Amino acid sequence: MNSRSKYIILLLSSVLVTYAIIGGMLGRVSAQNGSYQQLSIFMEVLNRIQSDYVDEPSINTAVTGAIRGLIENVDPYGGYLTPKEVAFYKDFDQEKSAGIGAVLARRFGYPVVVSVFPGGPADKAKLGTGDMIESIDGVTTREMNIVQVNSLLASPAGKAVNLSVIRRRNAEPEPVTVMREVVKPPAVEAKIIDNDIAYVRVPYLGTGKAADARKQLDSLLKHGATNVILDLRTTAGVNEQEGVELASLFVDNGTIGYLQGQKVDKKTFTADPKVTLTKAPLVVLVNQGTAGNAELVAGAIADNKRGQLVGTRTFGSGSIQRLIPMDEGYALLISVAKFYTPSGKDIQEAGVQPNVEQLAAGEEQVDPTADDQQEIQAPATATPQVQEDKQLNKAIEVLHKTGAAKKAA
Repeated sequence: MNSRSKYIILLLSSVLVTYAIIGGMLGRVSAQNGSYQQLSIFMEVLNRIQSDYVDEPSINTAVTGAIRGLIENVDPYGGYLTPKEVAFYKDFDQEKSAGIGAVLARRFGYPVVVSVFPGGPADKAKLGTGDMIESIDGVTTREMNIVQVNSLLASPAGKAVNLSVIRRRNAEPEPVTVMREVVKPPAVEAKIIDNDIAYVRVPYLGTGKAADARKQLDSLLKHGATNVILDLRTTAGVNEQEGVELASLFVDNGTIGYLQGQKVDKKTFTADPKVTLTKAPLVVLVNQGTAGNAELVAGAIADNKRGQLVGTRTFGSGSIQRLIPMDEGYALLISVAKFYTPSGKDIQEAGVQPNVEQLAAGEEQVDPTADDQQEIQAPATATPQVQEDKQLNKAIEVLHKTGAAKKAA
């Protein structure tokens, strides 16, 4: 047994002793949510493995697996990282690092595609929201943390990676080959549709995208647009400030949202009227690929009653992680705070619900929060406008009704 294994077992034993002493003094060991009992069971199992397993076990492997299971069952965005994984995590940038051009989350014990960059390798391979990656180059992803998954998809750059993918509504795995490469974040799209509607699509809400959206929307408004559709379908991003800036283009007062955790003080994001660009009638398009800071925008628009949300419930990804260094270069990655809408709704818990439910072409009504991979359903690709765009048509209809109601008033 190496020094690290001995250290871990000693630490666990110390915790048990501490619980016993404190519990004995205060008479409330059993009140600690069963923690003492569970730790006692763990130590008993560990001792049994050491003494009774058919071969001499690797205690280091066993304890590391237990630690990984503990954190990753509690926190789908967390993980127990090796020194190599710590180095990768610190260097990884979704907008600059090699990969397959997909934003991933962990659901049901496997990595799941949240959204893909239009024109990127994942998009070309027709991967889409809800697709589950079962294995990478023959290595199962079961219970891998997202850092491990992104690491395998990033290197070696320029070389193809073989995936086994379980697609939506298809239980049989499908082999998919995708190139590893640096994928440039897609540009903001903007145009006038239906004579007077400024249509702005933000495919990825990364660095500088809120400013790009502002510039393009301002141009469309100056060219006569009197209504706005903000398309955030299959849009993700991790920088909350980009979400705050994008929401502030439309919300001129009140709260955009807030961040809070057990040991993280509440941080409120407040609208700044100086940066508000327009009060024009607004519809925001969302779907199950809308995630992260894009959900912060959607929640701000809905709770402030600034506009209508059209589409389907968003993915539900809204937390920040902290890297906690541990012995011998290892580290614990854990979520320390969550994002909430102005009314206090937990974005990660249930996503953001649209005001007007509208399925995309070929999409079925499902519950995205169900603990079943087959319940995830979304359009087949990152670009929604492939078939008849029912959601966009519905957004136009909502704006027309809003205009008619104002004229009647």
